[in-house]
Amino acid sequence: MATTDLVLEGGGAKLPGLVGAVESLADAGYGFHRIAGTSAGAIVGALTAAGLPPDTLRQRVLEQDFTAFEDISPAFRLLPWLGKVQGLLLHKGMYLGDALHDFLAEALAAQGVRTWSDLRLDDPDGAIPPERSYRLVVIVSDVSRGRMLRLPWDYRDALGVDADSQSVAEAVCASAASPFFFRPRSLCAREDVAGGTSVLGADGGLLSNFPVDVFDRKDSRPARWPTFGVMLSARHTAATQWQPNATTYQYAKSLLTTMLNAHDRRHIDDPSVTERTVFVDTSGHSTTDFALSEAAKIDLISSGRQAGEKFLARWDWKRWKERFDRV
Repeated sequence: MATTDLVLEGGGAKLPGLVGAVESLADAGYGFHRIAGTSAGAIVGALTAAGLPPDTLRQRVLEQDFTAFEDISPAFRLLPWLGKVQGLLLHKGMYLGDALHDFLAEALAAQGVRTWSDLRLDDPDGAIPPERSYRLVVIVSDVSRGRMLRLPWDYRDALGVDADSQSVAEAVCASAASPFFFRPRSLCAREDVAGGTSVLGADGGLLSNFPVDVFDRKDSRPARWPTFGVMLSARHTAATQWQPNATTYQYAKSLLTTMLNAHDRRHIDDPSVTERTVFVDTSGHSTTDFALSEAAKIDLISSGRQAGEKFLARWDWKRWKERFDRV
């Protein structure tokens, strides 16, 4: 079996595209040493790192009604629109996020994963420090202090708590808490370290939606295997990304996109990254359209599989190392 590290981009309801890409890599004989992800990437990454087989993950995604994650307080069952307004104005998000948390907690627990101690990495031949020896990393935006958290790596230094005692499902939900859509999650902290007994964790995509370099070695030793990335967009050129910005709405949309994507743009403009990235064409699908039909999910999964197979047909680890001299 070939080995790779894996980084999965966020993409909300486009999540099935990630499932298809992961499935294609696994079917080709790849095992995933470590997985990193943001938002939807954190969800698929967590379930995969916990040991959920790709075919089972596909089935769970097809069976799950994504609109169930759009949960509001029971007090507003008869007036859901009012519940959304109340949640947005008073709690920073229309939806509770508890349904997603319960789904993740149940699925992870079925695989024997509850806290980060259950995702400890057994790698006696590696040079990974103990505080980073985990099979999963999720990106969270700490909006209380305006900084990025790489969990579980940053629990000790940034929050002052023991990573092994913290909930994996809670961290993943924080990574997936899209601004104004889901309420931010409260992450435990120590006051003398974080300035309070908790911080608000929100969508990691605010700071890094595609943290493809998270596993890249910073020392002089060569990598033992590649790190593959999966993006939920077709591969673009500068020309195809050009926007006219003729109206105020178009300009505002471009401003928001620029703010969200600027951090990761340098990665996508780097040939050494694009050559190891699977680009899944999810055009025609929205990140916030959770009312996905089974046909739409199958279409996204198929796009992911096709993208993965296309990538593998041209991938050559030895040639990549020779071309980019990455050590």
